[in-house]
Amino acid sequence: MENSKTMRALTAIVVLALFPAILLAQTPAKKSVEGVWKIAESEFMGKDTSKISNPQPSLIIFGPKYYSIMSVPGDKPRALYKAENPTDAEKINAYDSFIGQSGTYEIVGSTLTVRPMVARNPNYMAGGFIRYQFRFEGNALWLSAKTPDFHIRIGDKVVPSGAPPSENRLKLVRVE
Repeated sequence: MENSKTMRALTAIVVLALFPAILLAQTPAKKSVEGVWKIAESEFMGKDTSKISNPQPSLIIFGPKYYSIMSVPGDKPRALYKAENPTDAEKINAYDSFIGQSGTYEIVGSTLTVRPMVARNPNYMAGGFIRYQFRFEGNALWLSAKTPDFHIRIGDKVVPSGAPPSENRLKLVRVE
């Protein structure tokens, strides 16, 4: 009987000692941008405000240090070429209907800065960058950038975009 009481007391002590570790293991891990995402919603606020709730395909991948973004902006599918060899107008339309870039990123506080190593736009990949404010809301990752957050190379300088004031908000959902 004495052994039984001792065993119960030891069991209680072990459980109480392990309880904080058990709770910590059940607490959700800090949210991370690392993973594979897609754009679920896009909102552009500026001179021409628009919201796209059913965007075209996209794939955004964040690794430990590198990122890659491929997307079709807007809510309309890309136009197909009419023949095997596209016209110049078809090539321009294809260029304008696609976003592609890969490079490095860094996070400081709630700011995520992407720096492309390769991008559709040569002036952007020549030292440009975008600073996004980011936040998690449930399972979604929200990215928001205003016109001055976008920098591009013009001549021998990297300067903020000269586009009219605007803000772009992206809602990303995790694919995996």
